[in-house]
Amino acid sequence: MKHINWKKWLPHLLAILVFFSLTIIYFSPVMFENKDMAQGDLISGAGWGNDAKEHHQNTGEYSFWSNAMFGGMPANYAYMPRTNNIFDRFANLVMFNLPPIHVGIVFLYMLGFYLFLLAVGANPWLSIIGAIAYGLSSYNFIILEAGHVNKGLVMATMAPILGGIVLCYRKKWLWGSLMALFFTGLNVLWNHQQISYYLLLIIIPLAIVYFIYALREKKVKDFFLSSALLLVIAAIAVLPAADRLIPTADYSKETMRGGAVLQQTVTGEKTGKSGLDIDYAYQWSYGRLETMTLLIPNFYGASSHYNVGRDSKTYEALKQTGQAEQISKHAPMYWGDQPFTSGPVYMGAIICFLFILGLFVVKGPEKWWLLVATVLSIILSWGKNFMFVNEFLYNYLPLYNKFRAPSMALVMAGVTMVGLAIIALRDIMKTGDKKALIKPLYYSTGITGGICLIFALLGGSLFDFTAASDANYPQWLLAAFVEDRQGMLTGDAWRSLLLIILTAGGLWLYLNDKLKASYLLVLVGLLVLIDMWTVDKRFLNDDHFMPKQVAKAIKPTQNDLLILQDKDPNYRVLNLTTNTFNESTTSYFHKSIGGYSPVKLRRYQDIIDFYLSNRGINMNVLNMLNTKYVIVPAEQGSTVQQNPGALGNAWFVDSLLWVDTPDDEIHALANFNPAKLAVIDKTWKDQVTVDPIVTGDTASIVLTQYTPGKLSYQSQSDKTRVAVFSEVFYKTWRATIDGKEATPIRVNYLLRGLEIPAGKHEVIFECVDELYLKSAKVSIYGSILVGVVLLALIALIIIGFFKKKTA
Repeated sequence: MKHINWKKWLPHLLAILVFFSLTIIYFSPVMFENKDMAQGDLISGAGWGNDAKEHHQNTGEYSFWSNAMFGGMPANYAYMPRTNNIFDRFANLVMFNLPPIHVGIVFLYMLGFYLFLLAVGANPWLSIIGAIAYGLSSYNFIILEAGHVNKGLVMATMAPILGGIVLCYRKKWLWGSLMALFFTGLNVLWNHQQISYYLLLIIIPLAIVYFIYALREKKVKDFFLSSALLLVIAAIAVLPAADRLIPTADYSKETMRGGAVLQQTVTGEKTGKSGLDIDYAYQWSYGRLETMTLLIPNFYGASSHYNVGRDSKTYEALKQTGQAEQISKHAPMYWGDQPFTSGPVYMGAIICFLFILGLFVVKGPEKWWLLVATVLSIILSWGKNFMFVNEFLYNYLPLYNKFRAPSMALVMAGVTMVGLAIIALRDIMKTGDKKALIKPLYYSTGITGGICLIFALLGGSLFDFTAASDANYPQWLLAAFVEDRQGMLTGDAWRSLLLIILTAGGLWLYLNDKLKASYLLVLVGLLVLIDMWTVDKRFLNDDHFMPKQVAKAIKPTQNDLLILQDKDPNYRVLNLTTNTFNESTTSYFHKSIGGYSPVKLRRYQDIIDFYLSNRGINMNVLNMLNTKYVIVPAEQGSTVQQNPGALGNAWFVDSLLWVDTPDDEIHALANFNPAKLAVIDKTWKDQVTVDPIVTGDTASIVLTQYTPGKLSYQSQSDKTRVAVFSEVFYKTWRATIDGKEATPIRVNYLLRGLEIPAGKHEVIFECVDELYLKSAKVSIYGSILVGVVLLALIALIIIGFFKKKTA
């Protein structure tokens, strides 16, 4: 212990204490009052794979299939066994085991960014300020309130991964490798591929800039050595996640993000190449002027359900209606380009000011890769509002068309802007010529402060402050909305201006030797904390917390209870009282026709587009999916209707219609009798030996045993027949007839079919994901390798530490 320099380690321990304390204080209702947030996405997602989860809890067996939503889909992406990934064992540890997980994420935001800033050469005190600025960024809190937990987890790893890369390029290979390996492993474990993709888009300019500097300084060999080391580290970090990554990569080909099955869309247009439709993908695009929210939080009305308070014009206008309290708490203040939003991406007025200052005062590679990544982030976030560039990127940037919601790209700027802002302070405090920095201070104050002043004075007259959704409101209420929106813009412009002036004033005093560096750090730190904390409280505050049993409760409706009285549970439910194909609460209680999933099967989406959408509902398609109950709107809420045409779990058809293409197959469903006819693509012809028109046969097939991943049937027929099963076809399903392997076929574009010989037989369908089972072994070996490498790196660092002490 005598070799440990406690004075050196004290700032780091203090940093952890600060992050821990801020997290606990912000979430005090969770920590001390047994409360929590509702977190809509987590509640909505509870239905995703709920049947597979219950099956595991009741039997100890895992299922590779879930029938909870969209007629059935692989369960690997909803509920699966605990991964073999070694990083899963570190996950809670790195968040100090703070419950629940969203509390731990906020701590990890700050801890990860603190490590990044230390890696780029900031002292611990500056790093604490930067960590607070990043950790309390508005978007980081808004996504947690919405329940986007995995997104938050992966975002928390972005900065420390960048820190590890920077250390490696600075030839601090042991520490750099340790940081990069550890946080890359967590990044992949927590699995938000779009955020990981944005991280890669930061790494690319980082590497290019370091390569350019290596050329200038004749250190190309060191650059390639570091790059090779980082590639090896990345490969090792990914191996433990093989049991997730390999099956996901394979499955994605069959989803909406994979290639189109059809040649033409439902409207007759030619289908595009693989990836999401560009109009769908770019729906949530940040407006070009909306980028001003980085500096002025309520520039565009903040949120689609914002609490404007009792002092608002909206509250005043609604006083006589008796709805003032209710509507003013959830007022539609947002008037930007996105369909709706829960809040703005606000980087902080002080951070924006320091970022601009950094462009003048920072020298070296960090300035350039942070700037390039910031500009790229903003351009990508504009999506459809800057199609000149973004359409090209969508079509030609590898894998980019697999993702949606380009506004999410601002997570890049969240890292890079705070990074350059703190590096600016680092360089200011290191400079020996303070006077040379006075002009850059004036320039950056003039730019950011000037923008705020313009909008503070003129902002209320520059826009009409109306949104497309305003057409739903009467003119007298709309006038109140407009006044509140105007006030929100100008009020926050003044607020940002004041914060910039106070920060610039502190810097001016420091540069003129009228303020000590320590006092400057305290001033900037407090201002950053006040700035970010108070904006966060607009979007995540005590009103969002409620007793845990209420926050996480998913209660069945009267309609659900009525349907659940059915003693035969093996049917499907269509809920038309909600956004059918964007909700999964129905899936919590029933096998649903609808649902919500980012990895919906492509063929199921085609069926929705053709036969279950606004174009009308095709009852034949509902019948073949065994839709026994339909929840429909009624005068007094909603009611349940039973569908007498539901075909049950399986049936024999009388005849087959062979078609040449998937397009022919899906069009044939428009007007057919699924009880009598099966439509089959000719590619399956060699799996069917009979094709007669059958009459007078008393054949039957019934479901005798059911679990999500295994279904048993008893069949009886006088002749060899083709049976259709009201279950979604997928390649991981295996079929046996009396224990002998049989080959399932796809019928009616979506469902399973099987030729069954005459007589009495037991037919079993079982879902077994062989690819998952094989990749799980890779995960085990990968985890062992990671464990060995981590221990080796830690041992080498400790040996180096004591060698240094001895020397």
